[in-house]
Order: sequence, then C-alpha cells, then structure tokens
Amino acid sequence: MDLKEETKTYSGLERHSLKWIVGQNLFIMVYFGVGFVGLYSLQIWGYPAVAIAYALFIIIMLAVVLRKHLCTNCYYYGKRCNTGWGLLSSYMFKKHSGNYEFGIKLANIVWGFVAIVPIVGMIISLLFNFSIIELFLLGLFIILTCINLIIHQKACVRCKMKHTCPAYFGDKLSIMKK
Repeated sequence: MDLKEETKTYSGLERHSLKWIVGQNLFIMVYFGVGFVGLYSLQIWGYPAVAIAYALFIIIMLAVVLRKHLCTNCYYYGKRCNTGWGLLSSYMFKKHSGNYEFGIKLANIVWGFVAIVPIVGMIISLLFNFSIIELFLLGLFIILTCINLIIHQKACVRCKMKHTCPAYFGDKLSIMKK
C-alpha cells in the first residue's frame, strides 16, 4: 500500500517545525521520566527493576519496533513529522519494511501500557509506603498523560495522513478545534 499516493491530496503540514519537534521530544522525555521516577520505589531485592523494565520497554518499543512498523509506512518517512521519528526511521529501516496494520494495533497497546503502568505502580507504592513525593509524581503523571493526549490530537489535525490513519481521532474530540 502506497500511503504517499493516498495522502498527497490531503491537507496537512508538509514538514513540521524544528521547534515543535524538539518541544515534543522534550515533553515525551519529561513524561516518561516522571513515570520512571514514580516507579523507582518499586524495588525487587533492592533494585528498581520495575522502573528499569519500564524504561527498556519504552526504548525498545517506541524507538525501534513502532518506528519499523509505523514510520516506514508513513507519508512522513524520511521527513520531519511532528516528532521527527519519520526521519529517524529512514536511517534505521527501509521504506515499507514494517506491517502498518500490526503497528497501529501494537501502538495502542504500547501507549496504553506506558500510561497505565506508572499510574498503577505509583498507587501500589502509595499503598505500601505513602509519601507526598510519590503522590505528587502520581498527580503530575496523570496531568502529563492528559496533556499528551491533547498534544497528540493537535499533531493529528496537522498530519497529512489524518484521513487514512486509524489512530486519528482529531475530528472525534472537540478539545482542539482549528
């Protein structure tokens, strides 16, 4: 399936600004960093195994697996998408080397997992050893999760693939009307 052909008539940004890309990636690092720190207190034999597993999962799934299955089949492959990952993907994988439908299904699971695990982990940590810091991290992570959804919707509205992408929900929500 040649998604470039399908998307060439749709409106959307041809190339996202470097400022947006840097901001998006900084936000994602802070978001996952808060999740990592919030999970740090869940230790196994004195090691922050849950936090380390969480970080490794994010690196493997977001930086490698989803880049292969999503980005190699995207209009923005080799271009500056809203995260810059389409350009990154072109250095790692050949175009159309991944399975887009599988990638979309996997992305839903991965993004759900990276949002839910820290929330559940921090709640468990609070039950066993309540601390104001852990409560603050939990609240902050929940707020960042909501902000991430809003940012995703804003990026979707600007995307050339919005009419062919099953992950697009911009028209379904009224948070970010143009």
